[in-house]
Amino acid sequence: MAAARREIQAVDRDLALTSGATMRAVVDESMGDHRFRTTLLSLFAGVALLLAALGIYGVLAYFVSQRSRELGIRLALGAKPEALFRMVVGQGMRPVGIGAVLGLAGAVTVTRLMQSLLFGVTPVDPAAYAVATATLAVIALAACAVPALRATRVDPLVALRDE
Repeated sequence: MAAARREIQAVDRDLALTSGATMRAVVDESMGDHRFRTTLLSLFAGVALLLAALGIYGVLAYFVSQRSRELGIRLALGAKPEALFRMVVGQGMRPVGIGAVLGLAGAVTVTRLMQSLLFGVTPVDPAAYAVATATLAVIALAACAVPALRATRVDPLVALRDE
């Protein structure tokens, strides 16, 4: 700032420099609202992702606990644990796949409303949709894997003795 004041004084002694800022500070101030909205939107998206993962896990854990007798019988009759794992994960991922397709369709139709919030991407950006869908699929798969592993460890004798 001192150098800027000296240069201004050299050009015109009557001109006073009352305040000054770096270009970085000007850009930061002009982008503050957008950064706040983006941070808030990211926070809500993260919470929604966590709730979705917990919901999938909870539903599948309940499914496995309710069907432990059936899963035990399948194991007792010779079902391979890998087949049981695939069955439970498949039953958990089926609604996730349907939800992903419906969600993508809804997102494409609603993007026109959000167009003013998007910077540097087109409203229908295939790469962004692919990354979002892949992220949700991986998280859903992880949420399905824990109850599915529990299903493969059901002791057939305990399951048959129950009730």
